[in-house]
Amino acid sequence: LLHIADSIEAMGPVWAYWAFPMERYCGRLQTGLRNRRFPWSSLNEYVIAAARLDQVKLRF
Repeated sequence: LLHIADSIEAMGPVWAYWAFPMERYCGRLQTGLRNRRFPWSSLNEYVIAAARLDQVKLRF
């Protein structure tokens, strides 16, 4: 959390570069890591489920 102030000072406004949206996306992906033995398969299932849910939201 301490790196945020340094990043804003060095690079300017948050909306001008990609670091914080990428961190938000990585934090969202961390919720999909449920299995420590097979992290890639659980992450794949999470991403596919999220994509399906987004498609349902767009359709209905």
